[in-house]
Amino acid sequence: MAVLPLQAADLTLTQFRVRGPAGGNDEFVEVQNTGTAALDVSGYKLNASNSAGTTGTRFTFPAGTSVAPGCFLLLANTAASGYSGSVTPDLKYSTGVTDDGGLALLNSSGTVIDQVGLSTGSAYKLGTPLTTLGSTNADQGYGRKTNAAGFPQSSGDNSADWVKVAPTAPRASTSPCVAQGPSLSIADATVSLRNGDDVSMLFTVTLSQPVTTDVTVHATTADDTATVAAGDYDAVDTTLTIPAGGNSSTLNVTVHGAKAAGPDKAFRVNLSDATGNVTLAKSTAVGAILNEIPVAAEIWQVTGTGQVSPLVGKRVATHGNIVTAVGPAGFTIQTPDARADADPLTSNGIYVFTSTAPTVKSGDVVDVEATVDNYFNLPELKNATITTSMHGAMLPKAVVFGNSTPSLDPNALSCGATNYQCYVGMRVSIDNGMITTGNLRFSNEPFAEVYITANGTRSLRKPGVRYTVPVPDGVNLPNWSGNPEVFKMNTADFGAVPANTPFNAGTTFKAEGVMSYAFGMYTFIPTKITIKKAATLPRAVDSRPFYAVRVGAFNMERFCDSDFNTVFTCSGDTTEPTPDQVKLKTQRLSAYVGSVLKLPDILSVEEVKSLAVLQGLAKQLGDDYPAQYEAILQPGHDPSGINVGFLVRTDRVRVLDVRQLGADETWDDEGSVSFLHDHPPLLLTADVPSILGRMRVNVIAVHPKARQNVDKTGDAADRDREKRFLQAKSLATQVQAIQTDRKNLLTPLLVVGDFNSYQFSDGFTDVVGLIAGRYDDSQNLLKLGKNLVKPTLWNAVDSVPEQDRYSFLFTENFGNIQGQAPRQVPTHQVLDNALLNTVARGLFLKMQYGRGNLDAPVQTLDDSASATDAKKAMGSSDHDGFVVDMLTLPLGLF
Repeated sequence: MAVLPLQAADLTLTQFRVRGPAGGNDEFVEVQNTGTAALDVSGYKLNASNSAGTTGTRFTFPAGTSVAPGCFLLLANTAASGYSGSVTPDLKYSTGVTDDGGLALLNSSGTVIDQVGLSTGSAYKLGTPLTTLGSTNADQGYGRKTNAAGFPQSSGDNSADWVKVAPTAPRASTSPCVAQGPSLSIADATVSLRNGDDVSMLFTVTLSQPVTTDVTVHATTADDTATVAAGDYDAVDTTLTIPAGGNSSTLNVTVHGAKAAGPDKAFRVNLSDATGNVTLAKSTAVGAILNEIPVAAEIWQVTGTGQVSPLVGKRVATHGNIVTAVGPAGFTIQTPDARADADPLTSNGIYVFTSTAPTVKSGDVVDVEATVDNYFNLPELKNATITTSMHGAMLPKAVVFGNSTPSLDPNALSCGATNYQCYVGMRVSIDNGMITTGNLRFSNEPFAEVYITANGTRSLRKPGVRYTVPVPDGVNLPNWSGNPEVFKMNTADFGAVPANTPFNAGTTFKAEGVMSYAFGMYTFIPTKITIKKAATLPRAVDSRPFYAVRVGAFNMERFCDSDFNTVFTCSGDTTEPTPDQVKLKTQRLSAYVGSVLKLPDILSVEEVKSLAVLQGLAKQLGDDYPAQYEAILQPGHDPSGINVGFLVRTDRVRVLDVRQLGADETWDDEGSVSFLHDHPPLLLTADVPSILGRMRVNVIAVHPKARQNVDKTGDAADRDREKRFLQAKSLATQVQAIQTDRKNLLTPLLVVGDFNSYQFSDGFTDVVGLIAGRYDDSQNLLKLGKNLVKPTLWNAVDSVPEQDRYSFLFTENFGNIQGQAPRQVPTHQVLDNALLNTVARGLFLKMQYGRGNLDAPVQTLDDSASATDAKKAMGSSDHDGFVVDMLTLPLGLF
């Protein structure tokens, strides 16, 4: 039993709500300083747990935060649909607490000082947890009961100390503080047992302010897990006196020593019958008896099978283990192979935290006596005494990560409930690793961690309904796996490479190191790494063959002007870009179109605000490259002003006609008549050079509605799915009319752009498949009946090598699952597609994505803005564009 969390602290949880009228994020947490002096809470943390016991930090109190005696602080969730109360919060967090989870306050050293649970499975709770208030969006929560002095009741049992409150009445720093009249409080006390000697446990009884008369109070001990009958301590029943003008007295309880390791225990001291016209503010104290006689244990007995050690808080002694990796503030040890346990769900390795540079070296055999700690779900040993018995031992055999380990199947994970917990602290080798994202940026590290796989493949979005989303009734699709094989690598932590070493996605490597857990994510820390093939950026497409015409598409990510003349800002921010920012964006886009896409003849562009900014880009391209472009754009109906358009090379292409398709179509938008197409498809008809003359082509630029709500539930999701479905039907009708028109029977037709849709069904609406005439009702929630396009169109994405099929990088947040809080996985997905009719497919040569935006480190994208060469293209957009090359033939040769 862990007794320390039973002890009260001056900062106390007093009221909370984990769901409110606005929904699951409509949360607040109220805390109070119940002490008699101002309390510095710098570095304190608000943690939360779900019902499976997975924990995570929701907020860290900033330096300099202080709470006056009896006063409050209000923390509130300000994420989307967040806190809706009228009391202004003092502090804000943005990740919610589950309806059946729990809350905890941790002090600056990471010790839990107060906690409350809403389920038996929560990692945070005292005694009997509270009952969850369910998923009803109402103003209801829990408030702490108070004693006669108006201070929070703290009996060590959640069900006894809390009561449901509806409506809630949160208090903040601006709320009245609890009056500090004369009152008595008894503080908790702790002793540590290291041998059989008796020790004294002193309890301090404090008067909040001196009074003019003597104050007396009766004090008695009461058994809890520690009992008098078992010889744990000597009972006390006495009266304490605080003389007039004094402010404290002490109570001494004799605690008997222990001769062997055992559980921590606790008893209580209760105050009653106070005299002198004072109240009892805190009348019960916990006496914690910590048995710190080391438990002899193997590492696997310390780690157990979960994220929290079964021996957490205990002193342990583990002998004859081998140092496997050394970092700047600690080292890992692992059980020799001959003593390793046979349970695949327990780890044989653990981290020893030393706070300063360790003196041990890899291959040392050590004995360690230390306290077991849970550092944000990383089991570790701290306050260690280390003895080295030999040097140069052979390291334990590494676990090989590769094609099947970690598991690719979320229903058969490598470590039972997780894919990595049973390897934490152990040696791991990776022979065929791939870095799947450029470095993230963290604090003062411009080039920090990367995401990787151990099987040499990218983290691709694969067919199926989104992981964790129920497959809709009537849909014959599996769930996509969510790529459980993807994890993080902190390359420099153990010195495998210098700090701030940049890596591009697509880089392959082999490495040895140890698994760890950091900031809610399982993380591989290499001790040595060898780069097999470094990915270079930018990575341009091949040059256009002289006998080909090049058609491309590129989402330019809100290429805006400086005028706020739309309903919402074009930028998506609170202000529009400055003229200098527009100029820089123009230069970067020019570098991408010219140096990465190699000057397409016809380029569909998406998310461009105005003809003027697109003309500015056309001019920039003419200044930077030996090509002349015409800008074509017709405004649509997007309230932020973004549109689709074309850049056409006038030195090679003759524009014959441009027209929007279905621009005036409307739909029933939840009772209102609205335009169906925010960005009406734009049809370009042009003559392009061919081997023997000119060839006519039709190109449709598209940008249907985004996917942001598709995988969710509720009215917004239903609306977005319906609109996307109707948009696709509209365009499919237009495509069929164009390709069956007699004058177009021998004309190549390409439908290109950001479809905001995968090359396969997501289970709700297969936008690409519908437009191509390949819609399968059995794989979609919304049913079409008969396909509208015949002959069908072919998606040139199918010709791209599988590992290169991506045009967008999206970090999926799957919530607190698989031991991660939350599990976030960057996935590479196709949103930008190219559909070709039969004629165009017959002329097809190659489709390629140009790489310059998705694979680079975050810091590199920022740094590239000042480049003067092709690297200026990097960071120009959040998409990578593509080109399709087609053989050019005159009409007479078909």
